[in-house]
Amino acid sequence: MTSQRAARAGADEVEVWRTIASAWKRLQRAAEKNLTRAGVTVAEFRILRALKEDGPIAMNKLCPQTMLSQPTITGIVDKLEAMSLVERVRNPDDRREVILGITSAGGEAFSRAEQIHGAFVERSLAALRKEDVAKLVDLLGRLADSSDAVAQGV
Repeated sequence: MTSQRAARAGADEVEVWRTIASAWKRLQRAAEKNLTRAGVTVAEFRILRALKEDGPIAMNKLCPQTMLSQPTITGIVDKLEAMSLVERVRNPDDRREVILGITSAGGEAFSRAEQIHGAFVERSLAALRKEDVAKLVDLLGRLADSSDAVAQGV
Protein backbone atom coordinates (compact mmCIF):
# COMPACT_ATOMS: atom_id res chain seq x y z
CA MET A 1 0.00 0.00 0.00
CA THR A 2 1.50 3.34 -0.95
CA SER A 3 1.69 6.16 1.58
CA GLN A 4 -0.98 8.05 -0.35
CA ARG A 5 -3.33 5.06 -0.36
CA ALA A 6 -2.67 4.43 3.33
CA ALA A 7 -3.33 8.06 4.14
CA ARG A 8 -6.62 7.86 2.22
CA ALA A 9 -7.50 4.72 4.16
CA GLY A 10 -6.79 6.58 7.41
CA ALA A 11 -3.82 4.45 8.52
CA ASP A 12 -0.15 4.23 7.73
CA GLU A 13 1.42 1.06 6.33
CA VAL A 14 2.91 -0.04 9.64
CA GLU A 15 -0.45 0.27 11.38
CA VAL A 16 -2.13 -1.73 8.62
CA TRP A 17 0.52 -4.44 8.99
CA ARG A 18 0.10 -4.48 12.78
CA THR A 19 -3.66 -4.80 12.39
CA ILE A 20 -3.26 -7.76 10.02
CA ALA A 21 -0.70 -9.42 12.32
CA SER A 22 -2.89 -8.86 15.37
CA ALA A 23 -5.96 -10.26 13.60
CA TRP A 24 -3.95 -13.34 12.52
CA LYS A 25 -2.77 -13.96 16.08
CA ARG A 26 -6.31 -13.67 17.42
CA LEU A 27 -7.59 -16.05 14.73
CA GLN A 28 -4.83 -18.55 15.54
CA ARG A 29 -5.52 -18.40 19.29
CA ALA A 30 -9.25 -18.88 18.72
CA ALA A 31 -8.62 -21.82 16.34
CA GLU A 32 -6.16 -23.37 18.79
CA LYS A 33 -8.65 -23.06 21.65
CA ASN A 34 -11.38 -24.56 19.48
CA LEU A 35 -9.23 -27.49 18.32
CA THR A 36 -8.37 -28.41 21.91
CA ARG A 37 -11.97 -29.63 22.09
CA ALA A 38 -10.91 -32.25 19.55
CA GLY A 39 -7.74 -33.04 21.49
CA VAL A 40 -5.25 -31.66 18.94
CA THR A 41 -3.27 -28.49 18.40
CA VAL A 42 -3.30 -26.46 15.19
CA ALA A 43 0.13 -27.85 14.25
CA GLU A 44 -0.98 -31.45 14.91
CA PHE A 45 -4.10 -30.78 12.86
CA ARG A 46 -1.95 -29.53 9.94
CA ILE A 47 0.17 -32.68 9.99
CA LEU A 48 -2.83 -35.00 10.26
CA ARG A 49 -4.57 -33.12 7.42
CA ALA A 50 -1.53 -33.45 5.15
CA LEU A 51 -1.33 -37.18 5.84
CA LYS A 52 -5.07 -37.73 5.45
CA GLU A 53 -5.28 -35.78 2.19
CA ASP A 54 -1.99 -36.83 0.57
CA GLY A 55 -1.29 -40.21 2.11
CA PRO A 56 2.08 -41.36 3.44
CA ILE A 57 4.84 -38.82 2.91
CA ALA A 58 8.50 -38.39 3.73
CA MET A 59 8.81 -36.35 6.92
CA ASN A 60 11.15 -33.85 5.28
CA LYS A 61 8.45 -33.04 2.71
CA LEU A 62 5.95 -31.93 5.37
CA CYS A 63 7.62 -28.55 5.96
CA PRO A 64 6.14 -26.68 2.98
CA GLN A 65 2.72 -28.32 3.39
CA THR A 66 2.38 -27.51 7.07
CA MET A 67 4.45 -24.31 7.29
CA LEU A 68 6.33 -25.88 10.21
CA SER A 69 10.08 -26.32 10.66
CA GLN A 70 11.65 -29.78 10.56
CA PRO A 71 12.52 -29.77 14.29
CA THR A 72 8.94 -28.74 15.13
CA ILE A 73 7.53 -31.49 12.92
CA THR A 74 9.80 -34.08 14.55
CA GLY A 75 8.60 -33.12 18.04
CA ILE A 76 4.95 -33.14 17.03
CA VAL A 77 5.31 -36.46 15.21
CA ASP A 78 6.91 -37.94 18.35
CA LYS A 79 3.78 -36.94 20.28
CA LEU A 80 1.36 -38.11 17.56
CA GLU A 81 3.19 -41.43 17.34
CA ALA A 82 2.99 -41.88 21.13
CA MET A 83 -0.78 -41.32 20.81
CA SER A 84 -0.89 -43.96 18.00
CA LEU A 85 -2.22 -41.37 15.51
CA VAL A 86 0.70 -41.68 13.07
CA GLU A 87 3.39 -44.23 12.31
CA ARG A 88 6.91 -43.95 10.99
CA VAL A 89 8.24 -46.43 8.44
CA ARG A 90 11.68 -46.50 6.85
CA ASN A 91 11.69 -46.23 3.07
CA PRO A 92 12.84 -49.67 1.89
CA ASP A 93 14.64 -48.08 -1.08
CA ASP A 94 16.44 -45.48 1.04
CA ARG A 95 16.73 -46.41 4.71
CA ARG A 96 17.72 -42.83 5.58
CA GLU A 97 14.25 -41.60 4.64
CA VAL A 98 11.38 -41.86 7.12
CA ILE A 99 7.87 -42.14 5.68
CA LEU A 100 5.06 -40.92 7.87
CA GLY A 101 1.56 -42.37 7.64
CA ILE A 102 -1.69 -41.78 9.46
CA THR A 103 -3.21 -44.65 11.45
CA SER A 104 -6.91 -45.46 11.57
CA ALA A 105 -7.06 -43.81 15.01
CA GLY A 106 -5.34 -40.78 13.48
CA GLY A 107 -7.88 -40.68 10.68
CA GLU A 108 -10.70 -40.75 13.21
CA ALA A 109 -9.05 -38.02 15.30
CA PHE A 110 -8.58 -35.90 12.19
CA SER A 111 -12.21 -36.38 11.13
CA ARG A 112 -13.44 -35.24 14.57
CA ALA A 113 -11.09 -32.25 14.53
CA GLU A 114 -12.07 -31.38 10.96
CA GLN A 115 -15.76 -31.32 11.91
CA ILE A 116 -15.14 -29.17 14.96
CA HIS A 117 -12.81 -26.82 13.08
CA GLY A 118 -15.12 -26.61 10.06
CA ALA A 119 -18.06 -25.59 12.26
CA PHE A 120 -15.86 -23.01 13.99
CA VAL A 121 -14.72 -21.51 10.68
CA GLU A 122 -18.26 -21.46 9.33
CA ARG A 123 -19.58 -19.67 12.43
CA SER A 124 -16.66 -17.22 12.38
CA LEU A 125 -17.14 -16.34 8.70
CA ALA A 126 -20.90 -15.93 9.19
CA ALA A 127 -20.16 -12.34 10.26
CA LEU A 128 -19.10 -11.58 6.66
CA ARG A 129 -21.12 -11.50 3.48
CA LYS A 130 -20.07 -13.90 0.69
CA GLU A 131 -18.73 -11.02 -1.41
CA ASP A 132 -16.73 -9.79 1.61
CA VAL A 133 -15.17 -13.25 1.99
CA ALA A 134 -14.28 -13.35 -1.72
CA LYS A 135 -12.72 -9.89 -1.50
CA LEU A 136 -10.82 -10.81 1.66
CA VAL A 137 -9.42 -13.95 0.04
CA ASP A 138 -8.34 -11.92 -2.99
CA LEU A 139 -6.75 -9.14 -0.94
CA LEU A 140 -4.90 -11.48 1.40
CA GLY A 141 -3.64 -13.52 -1.55
CA ARG A 142 -2.36 -10.40 -3.28
CA LEU A 143 -0.73 -9.18 -0.08
CA ALA A 144 0.98 -12.55 0.46
CA ASP A 145 2.23 -12.57 -3.16
CA SER A 146 3.55 -9.03 -2.79
CA SER A 147 5.20 -9.85 0.53
CA ASP A 148 6.87 -12.95 -0.99
CA ALA A 149 8.15 -10.87 -3.93
CA VAL A 150 9.55 -8.17 -1.64
CA ALA A 151 11.20 -10.78 0.60
CA GLN A 152 12.85 -12.33 -2.47
CA GLY A 153 14.11 -8.92 -3.60
CA VAL A 154 11.90 -8.70 -6.70
